[in-house]
Amino acid sequence: MSEIPAIATAADCMRQGQAQLAAGASGPACIAFCQALDLEPRLAAAHYNLGAVLLMGGRAGDSLPGLMTAAMLQPGHAQITIALARSILENGERARAASLLAQACRAQPENEALREAAAQCPTGPDAPADLDGFASRVSAGEGNARFAEAAALLTAGQLDSAFAKAAALVWVAPQSVAVWMLLAEISRARGRGEYAEFCVRRALAITPSDGQVWALLARLVAEAEGRLAEAERIWARVLQLEPLNPDLIAEAAAFHDKSLDPGPMLALLETARADGVDFNRADLLDALARALFRAGRLDEAQTMILQALDRPGDPDQIRSRQFTLGAIADKRGRYHEAHTAFLAGNRLRETVWEEEGPCDHTMITRRIESLHRRLKAEIGSGHSAVSDADAGPGNIAFLIGFPRSGTTLLDTILRSHSRVRIVEEQRVLSDALRQVVDGMSGDESNFTDDWLDRLDASDPAELRATYLDQMARYAGEALDPDRVYIDKLPLNMNWAPMIHKILPRAVFILAGRNPLDVAISNLFQDFKPNNAMLNLTSLARIDRLYDLSFSLWRDFDAWRRPRVANVSYEALVDDLEASVTPVMRQLGLEFEPAQARFFETARQRGRINTPSANQVTQALYKTSRERWRNYAFALDGEDSVHLRSWAQRQGYAIA
Repeated sequence: MSEIPAIATAADCMRQGQAQLAAGASGPACIAFCQALDLEPRLAAAHYNLGAVLLMGGRAGDSLPGLMTAAMLQPGHAQITIALARSILENGERARAASLLAQACRAQPENEALREAAAQCPTGPDAPADLDGFASRVSAGEGNARFAEAAALLTAGQLDSAFAKAAALVWVAPQSVAVWMLLAEISRARGRGEYAEFCVRRALAITPSDGQVWALLARLVAEAEGRLAEAERIWARVLQLEPLNPDLIAEAAAFHDKSLDPGPMLALLETARADGVDFNRADLLDALARALFRAGRLDEAQTMILQALDRPGDPDQIRSRQFTLGAIADKRGRYHEAHTAFLAGNRLRETVWEEEGPCDHTMITRRIESLHRRLKAEIGSGHSAVSDADAGPGNIAFLIGFPRSGTTLLDTILRSHSRVRIVEEQRVLSDALRQVVDGMSGDESNFTDDWLDRLDASDPAELRATYLDQMARYAGEALDPDRVYIDKLPLNMNWAPMIHKILPRAVFILAGRNPLDVAISNLFQDFKPNNAMLNLTSLARIDRLYDLSFSLWRDFDAWRRPRVANVSYEALVDDLEASVTPVMRQLGLEFEPAQARFFETARQRGRINTPSANQVTQALYKTSRERWRNYAFALDGEDSVHLRSWAQRQGYAIA
């Protein structure tokens, strides 16, 4: 395996972090301290700085792992002790914080800072004398039982209870790698990536050469925005530690599979094969098939994926292999074979994730129907729900459209402008809504009519302020009035009436494409399963979701008359500048030449987390236009009647 490139020393990273802190940039500072820990996992100062930044930012719960680690690595350090005590106090453990400070004062009676901190947090009569900032130990049997209970709660999806159990274990077993890793996995499942990362770094401070721990860190870093190069370096370290581990090789290949360049993935797998790693495994054969497919070696890819399908696997694994088989057959022009494979993959997705799993595709369709009923009632009343058409900023836009309508292509063209900042497929809106109106949990599609009633009754000004705070958080910067911020999430088109009520000056950029091409493209994508994406597993489901979405949009657009910029995929391919210039002017900007070179912007990003990644790294091409004709045999029945109707309304030929 190749050596890890040495880009900086831990000291360099620490200096960079301190400079970012001095400039008030806490996010980049935390990244720099994390990079220092990649190089020196037992660097107490980096753990302390991470914890201190989070503590000062009001995130006491997230600060605890870093500060506990720093205290273990550098016991007796007054500044670290004081910070840890404050974190413990703000986490609701006053007696423990007081006892920790009292112990520190006894050990360093001349230290004025410790005495002052202890005076502000006096030991009460109920505080045990032996608390050291952690907890009295428990027996091995009791500790194992608590660990098993927390792990079972994680498996059952009871994440809040699992987190509480695991967090309690940290107090009693602060040196247990297994406890820190469990807490990291639970935190990751709860969407608290930063906290999970700190927990993994705590585990690495205990066992700095464990490839499995480094692998979890690599996953977490890869999931964080803007840190893909760092994740790649960590994966290189993982494979140096365990170069012949087939599980980690398969996972590293999955990481590289999302890269715009297929070369590293193919090189990794071919090197592992040459090194003697056993490739008689379906996951490695599947990965190799995908790498060969992306490299254009279709015959070899076909051989590998058929070998993978001959191996046993659970239904979800077989589903993934069917999608790989379908993609290869489509590329080879074997359309009936491709269609059969994609249908088999989608059927397995429905079985695993809905019939036998947690998803319910009707949640989103029922929500759209409820939102449409509310809009119709508003129209019937003759009174718009927008009370102040001039409220809110005018530099917010929403890039929307049915999935696979060209939103990623538009995203890449728009972000190539010097004054545009795009937040790509993040839960900006749903996070804001759930902050203002409680009672919604789980998948962001889980909205009830009662919840929507309370949302309708909420103050638009409060919703607007919360949304703008969330946009600034996801954008990673204070919102600049001289820039345009675009929230790109295609199916936010179904939230358009609520968005317009909150931000009446916002621009909706609606991406359009031949509905029949849209249907085929969605049917052939192995989307990450959730309630929304389970509507894209058959032509009948796609047909229904498309009809519901555009019926709602049609009535909203006709009634409210929002600011809308329409862009069709076909027109964009024909003349990029002519299609994009009206959009830019609607945003108050002018077209820039760099936007015509959007594929250069895409390549610089390295990875794009949508199925369109490979397409948008190339200059415009027309091979995706009327792709549906290759599958006309599947599009002439009742399952696609609404799609054909919408295609005709939008001016597309369907014969």
